Amino acid sequence: MNINQKLQLVTVVPLVFALTAAFIVNYYQHQSLSDQIIEASRSNITMHREKELTNYISIAEGAIEHIYKDENIDQETAKQQVVSILSNMRFGENGYFFGYDYDGNNLFLPGQEWRVGKNWIHMEDRNGVRIIEGLISAGKSGGGFLNYEFHQPSRDGEPGNKLARATPLEKWQWIFGTGVYIDDINEQTQLLSDSISNYIDKTSTLTILIGLLSVIAVFFAGQFIRISEKRLANKKLHELNGRILQTQEEECKRVSRELHDGISQTIAAARFSLETAQLKQESGLKARNDLDHAMTLIQKIMVDIRNISHQLHPGILEDYGLGAALDELGEEFSKRSGIKVVVNRLSVRNIVSEEIKVALYRIAQEALTNIERHSKASEVVISLSLEPDWLLLSIEDNGQGLKHTKQNTKKIHHEGIGLRNMKERLSFYNGKLKVLSTKEGMEIQARIPQSELRYNATNTSKVE
Repeated sequence: MNINQKLQLVTVVPLVFALTAAFIVNYYQHQSLSDQIIEASRSNITMHREKELTNYISIAEGAIEHIYKDENIDQETAKQQVVSILSNMRFGENGYFFGYDYDGNNLFLPGQEWRVGKNWIHMEDRNGVRIIEGLISAGKSGGGFLNYEFHQPSRDGEPGNKLARATPLEKWQWIFGTGVYIDDINEQTQLLSDSISNYIDKTSTLTILIGLLSVIAVFFAGQFIRISEKRLANKKLHELNGRILQTQEEECKRVSRELHDGISQTIAAARFSLETAQLKQESGLKARNDLDHAMTLIQKIMVDIRNISHQLHPGILEDYGLGAALDELGEEFSKRSGIKVVVNRLSVRNIVSEEIKVALYRIAQEALTNIERHSKASEVVISLSLEPDWLLLSIEDNGQGLKHTKQNTKKIHHEGIGLRNMKERLSFYNGKLKVLSTKEGMEIQARIPQSELRYNATNTSKVE
């Protein structure tokens, strides 16, 4: 597996895990919210049914109150009248009132008269709820509710889930009450549950679809970026190879020109002087002057070879450091071009690696070459200093600069091979190149981050 495939895997796998986790969390949150909604709906409907039963009880109490509290009516007569009134009070298809004494004997139950007069204190529904005992207990407590299963008239006596409320008639040791069947609550909540489940399923499906599309999109986007980056890298590599070859060719031409125009002609002149001296000696003439001239030419050849060697790789960099090399570079440039060079430098020999020293030296060398060719400057200032987090090399001249606008200073966007070479040298060390041009001249700033140095040098302006 190559690095691109690994990067693709590192990109896609966390996304898949994240989407899966988001889907699971979202699904369970929806389920939890669904349960809360259903429970809240059930509680709300139940609360309304309880209020409904309370209102029915209040109506019934109002209907019998004048009899129950009338002391002038015989108790047995009053009881018969109350039973008659409550037995005939109906609401809806399944709504009726029932009555029991505290011992569990049935007093009245419309539609199920065969229960009247019998004791049902131990009656249970199929879930084990003791119905009559529970109703008596709820009634004695001052009016309470009981949920149980009981025969439902509208369904031919089939058991239905019923919610009942009972209230006491303390003077007679009775309780009476009524109830409503609440199977419709379960049906309503089931419909709501089915609707929410359907919504959750649709949302989950949509989430999975979006997740898959996202993974596919990320995968193909990664592939596209990888291919694009590869093409761009190949293009840059091709351009870099071309520039390297061009730079090498220019350097070869320069060395060849210097050898041909300088050293070769000097060697030819020295050879001519030596041949002349040899002929004079064979003829018995004095050849001292010709030999002296030949020695002078040979010394010049040695100096020229040394200069060419120094330009190819200055040994002073290794021996004395970057500061001394910049000093020597400035002196030689000044002698050659007549342009005054001022070098402000730090002692950075111990904090800069050999590679960085060479890179900064070549940048300075390239900058001076450009100044000599194009700037028409009379003075150059080379500064090597430390800024917060950066090592800065600045080459500033007072020449004509590059093309500028009405602004005092601007960043130059046009790049020749020299500036590109500078940028590429700095890019190896995460450095930055900035070129500023004004009417008064041009400045090149090359920065190397302190993280690339051998240790973090402290900010200082001490000049060596």
